[in-house]
Amino acid sequence: MLLLIALHNELALRRERVFKDRLNPLDVSDKKLLRYYRFPRHMILRLCEDLKDDIERITRRGQAIPAHTSLLVALRFYASGSFQSVIGDSTGLSQSSVSRIITGVTEALYRKGLAEIKMPTEMNEIIQTKLKFNNISRFPNVIGAIDCTHVPIKAPKVEENIYVNRKQYHSLNIQVVSNPDNVIMDFCARYPGSTHDAFIWANSRLHDRFEAGEFGISYLLGDSGYPLQHNLLTPFTNPENPPEELYYRSHARTRVVIEKTFGVLKSRFRCLHRSGGSLQYEPDKCAKISVACMLWHNYCIEQRIPLEEIIDDDFIMNENVEGGAHENGHTQRREVVRNFFS
Repeated sequence: MLLLIALHNELALRRERVFKDRLNPLDVSDKKLLRYYRFPRHMILRLCEDLKDDIERITRRGQAIPAHTSLLVALRFYASGSFQSVIGDSTGLSQSSVSRIITGVTEALYRKGLAEIKMPTEMNEIIQTKLKFNNISRFPNVIGAIDCTHVPIKAPKVEENIYVNRKQYHSLNIQVVSNPDNVIMDFCARYPGSTHDAFIWANSRLHDRFEAGEFGISYLLGDSGYPLQHNLLTPFTNPENPPEELYYRSHARTRVVIEKTFGVLKSRFRCLHRSGGSLQYEPDKCAKISVACMLWHNYCIEQRIPLEEIIDDDFIMNENVEGGAHENGHTQRREVVRNFFS
């Protein structure tokens, strides 16, 4: 109730603004809010309250734009990938105002994403994550499923060629780790589309944290695009006996959560999917938009917000890097097979 009163007061105080506010969430049905903005009314009001100070700093030029308008403009962009001019026409805002809103909201969400998207570190959190993964297909000690996904972007002006991926379009290659509930726990969003997944992993902060033993006896599950390591287990290329077959099937059923995570993320926020076109910004800003969407994605998963349709990710198969496996990776995988699948 207090949020509703605050919103009414905000609207009353700002009637002097020069555009007609077409985005009052109190005047829009929940069905429409979910379809076009990805959140129901109660969550939009809550997000307005949580982000109000950050968002209002963006628009303090002459006639201020209400926080809820800024939030909904940004959400509509993330959900659709529409051009700024199209969003401006539908809201009564100029293209420059829409641009300023998207930049400012993205910066605020990016900072929150850096703080809030994180791996479990407390022992009880780690144990609960492992138990949930184990319940999928009895694969032991898994703390996350890892993979990379490509986010389409316009051709950058600098070093354009390194952003061309194996499907011949420009992209960022973004590493993500998901938990069993499809919540994103870690990301690395700074590499161009031509970069191999294995390189991103080897040069990520998360790799260093695993090497330092921060997560104890815990595994990430990756596909054959990753090198087999003692803390990153990959499938057998050709299982040779029943225990290896059991390992292979359990690994596939458990690791698939990361593919579902990408499908849900990009279905909800089409600006990250090729069906939404490509992000028309420089790579650094595209990376921040990606992180903002990952943060929104986590909020949606945690609040169990429904999604009408799930589309497939634009999957790009990596080359098999089994030859780059570490000997301690082979040893660890053999032990897992012997102790849990024999």
